Amino acid sequence: MTTVPYFARKIFQKDNVTFAIEWNDGVISDYRLSELQKRCPCANCVDERTGRRLVDEATIDEDVRAKRIVSVGRYALRIEYLSGCSTGIYSFDMLRGH
Repeated sequence: MTTVPYFARKIFQKDNVTFAIEWNDGVISDYRLSELQKRCPCANCVDERTGRRLVDEATIDEDVRAKRIVSVGRYALRIEYLSGCSTGIYSFDMLRGH
């Protein structure tokens, strides 16, 4: 059996700190920006060799906001946070498993 990959049919802002994705199978998932930033996969947030987190979760505000959310091909989103972090790529598989 082949599984169909997830992709975002629609991405929309719910409020200043939350956005939602409507997936190709009709499911709608909500995402709080602070929770995503705590799991940011970029090289500034995670040591590439050890996988150790470089940013203490306690330092991330609960009211984190995004300057921009950009599609990366048909497989991911890149979130540019107002706090400065802007290179983390969040795959749709990772977001759907959130």
